[in-house]
Amino acid sequence: MSAQVRPTDAPEPSLPERGPQRFQQAAGDIEATRSRWNGIGAALVLLLLVVGVPVALLALDAAPAFPTGMPTREQLTGSVGIDQIITVLVWIVWLAWLQFTICVLVELRSAVRGIGMPARVPLAGPSQRAARTLVAAVLLLVTAAGQANAATVATIEHVSSTNVAAVAAAVPGAQAQAETPAAPVQQAEGEKTYHLGDIVLDEDEGKELVGKRVAVVNPPEGRYHDNLWDIAERHLGEGRRYHDIYELNKGRDQPDGQELTLARLIQPGWLLVMPEDATDVDRVTVTEEAPVEAPAPAPAPVEEQAPPAEAPAEAAPAAETGSATDAQSLVGSGLLAAGLLAAVVALRRRRRTPQPGPDAVEMEVALRVGADPARARRLDTSLRHLAGLRAAAGLDLPAVYAASIDDAALTLFLTPADVRASAPWTASDDGRQWHLAADAPVSAPRGVAAPYPGLVSLGRSPEEADVLVDLEAAQGPISIVGDETVAREVATAIAAELVTNVWSDGLRVTGVDLPEALAEVGGERYRSVADAADALPELVARQADVLGTSVLAGRLRPGAGITPEYLVAGTVPSTATAERIAEVSTGAGRAPWGAVVVGDVPGARWRIEVDADGAASIGLLRLSVTANRLSERRIGALGELLAPAEEAVAEEVGGVDVEGHLERPELPPTKRAVGSADLWAAPVRVLVLGTPQVEADGPIDDDRRELCTELVVHLALHPEGVHPTVLGAAVWPRGVTTAVVNATVARARDWLGKDAHGAPHLRHTMEGNLVLGARAVLDWDVVTSLLAASRTATTRAAEAELLREALGLVRGQPLEDVPTGRYSWLARARLERDARTTLVDAAHRLAVLSLDGDDPSGARAAVETGLDVAPTDELLWRDLLRAVWLESGPEGVRAAADEMQRELRDAGVREISAPTAALLEELAPAGAERPTGS
Repeated sequence: MSAQVRPTDAPEPSLPERGPQRFQQAAGDIEATRSRWNGIGAALVLLLLVVGVPVALLALDAAPAFPTGMPTREQLTGSVGIDQIITVLVWIVWLAWLQFTICVLVELRSAVRGIGMPARVPLAGPSQRAARTLVAAVLLLVTAAGQANAATVATIEHVSSTNVAAVAAAVPGAQAQAETPAAPVQQAEGEKTYHLGDIVLDEDEGKELVGKRVAVVNPPEGRYHDNLWDIAERHLGEGRRYHDIYELNKGRDQPDGQELTLARLIQPGWLLVMPEDATDVDRVTVTEEAPVEAPAPAPAPVEEQAPPAEAPAEAAPAAETGSATDAQSLVGSGLLAAGLLAAVVALRRRRRTPQPGPDAVEMEVALRVGADPARARRLDTSLRHLAGLRAAAGLDLPAVYAASIDDAALTLFLTPADVRASAPWTASDDGRQWHLAADAPVSAPRGVAAPYPGLVSLGRSPEEADVLVDLEAAQGPISIVGDETVAREVATAIAAELVTNVWSDGLRVTGVDLPEALAEVGGERYRSVADAADALPELVARQADVLGTSVLAGRLRPGAGITPEYLVAGTVPSTATAERIAEVSTGAGRAPWGAVVVGDVPGARWRIEVDADGAASIGLLRLSVTANRLSERRIGALGELLAPAEEAVAEEVGGVDVEGHLERPELPPTKRAVGSADLWAAPVRVLVLGTPQVEADGPIDDDRRELCTELVVHLALHPEGVHPTVLGAAVWPRGVTTAVVNATVARARDWLGKDAHGAPHLRHTMEGNLVLGARAVLDWDVVTSLLAASRTATTRAAEAELLREALGLVRGQPLEDVPTGRYSWLARARLERDARTTLVDAAHRLAVLSLDGDDPSGARAAVETGLDVAPTDELLWRDLLRAVWLESGPEGVRAAADEMQRELRDAGVREISAPTAALLEELAPAGAERPTGS
């Protein structure tokens, strides 16, 4: 017998939530009830203390007795009776009530107007804290009640409009009756539904916001309330852009009927329109069901029914993937990230780069978090050391086809096996593996070429080891198969690492159908061709050059190496081209070339299989890793980090031919003006212009100093305050528990100590943020204050003195020599970029003033300070050449030029710029002597 469904048994239809109730969570009902009872209790206590106490005193005839005249001698010298004691006690109670009432009014005004830290009532510490607690509880009660009322009204309206449909679906026959109107009705337009991610918006809200990026204000966590600064920092990469959010939202009605003002707190559930460059923010989309014409009434049941309504012609666009999630794929790519970060840093040392956008900033953060430069240097040193050992012993290099490196050791996998491992290397598995301990005393001899330039990291194993394969050892093409998107990202990562890693040199990578921004990353190591067939003729000719030679033996002979070539194709080539690639790359032995192709290709020797989650494996080699990947968006962001900046133009100043910027850089804002005297007198000094240091009088364990220093430096560079959750995410980017953050903050607070008023230098604001007190002084603030004053100086001498004082505080590059993996948040703080631009400008300006004032030694001192910050800045080197010419003539210029070229060459600059070459030709031509009178 078939089961019958009674109306009461019918399942309630699933309906999208609308209105304010969409922000409520069922799991918080118990907590909300407890908060309401706490608020009611606090309101009763406030009423009792503020109103009940004076009413009770007046009812007991205990009004304060005011004196009507001066006391007599007898009154002053007479005995104290019970009446006098009661009078004094009554006065104490009235004064205590008055003090508490003032505290309540102060706290209430601060909370309602959103002032922040309330004014301190003198001698009212415990009373003011009690008043603050009670007022906060009452205000939370009022806020909760307002939201509950709004939710109730919305729920009633929602139920009234949907109950009919629910009953019609549950009762047999009702649905048919409901679907048979008395007359044909044509809906004017289909029903529209507005979505913000998984939230369904009210129609009025949706119409206003459709197509815009919108952020939802988070509910409070403990004492922390979401604010415009934190929202700007999360989604725009810079807290100071909260004004942009305010301008887009001022005057807009929020779901609870309020409007955004800078004088009030923002409320949970508010919808804030965001700028178009915001990240991790959904757009409001709309879906519309096509209008349906109801069928005409019929006296009897009909056999045929009207066809169903057509689906919407266009679906709502999917939410964009956030840049932060994409960038996180680099966190585990230690060797790849190390090479890419080194390329970014090296470029910044060579030339100025413009301020990157949000995507590029997040890319740099991910690189800083994921990069393992120490492991990359150890791999490079170990391989070159092995080459030196084998060359000295007259032995060939071992035939390596793969390698793995972790914090304990470097392991090489060999075929054929070789048991003759050169100490301190050790052999195992009958010579199929060679091992070198991480603490082995090795160094790379000078002039040794990279022995295995085709080694490229495929990814990281579950044991946190970076796994590498040698493209040359495959002796044929390597295909990447599986998920097409992931396969192309893996191929892009392979190409990017080949052109940036430190253990390869003198190679060239040819890219086919890979992101165009790779050209910015690879420089001279990389070229792009439209078709793999275009690169084959040159590769065939190169293969002929090495026939009958041993590649591994050749790399041990100075000057005998041949430039290795590697082809990386992002798509499957034509059948003819694929067969030609296999023919070229498959030879009788190892050759200085390799090919990696996305997709199945004939003759592939190795197959790298990848899935949609990024797992990669090579079955033949029994390797399985989480693959290194670079999406086109990430490569584009990396290309932005490597973009060039505007060059300088020449100008005449004081009769000396010097150069200046098109426009002097704008100085970064400072919270307050401070001078050198303030820095040296401060009980807490935070120094970032060089190796980071924090100088304070409190105790700190040496093994805790490094972490606490980073925490204090982060707070010093964010004077507006940082919420503990945000601080934890910045200082511990891989994750941390609240207990660890709180413990570290407590240690830092004890280290910094307290000010003269007993307040800790590291303190909480009323909003729950952590902030440093005014007596903690940052050297960067002092420098920017002095530089700002120099720009308004009335005389050149005063300007030069201020510039000299500012440059005297510079100890080196900002936050140099920081530990690996730490200070990744610097990419968002802009200190490095701002400091380099600002200090180079200051050094150049002081050099110009000194040269104009016939003070070449002063110009030289200024330039040398600037070169400590930007050692490859050719504008400063040209200033130095001019100063040296005035001091020592052409001979001094030549010596300085040699030093400049060594510095530039070490930084990867192959040749000096045209303006520098022209200046050298002018100041030190062949046979020139020192200028007369100098």
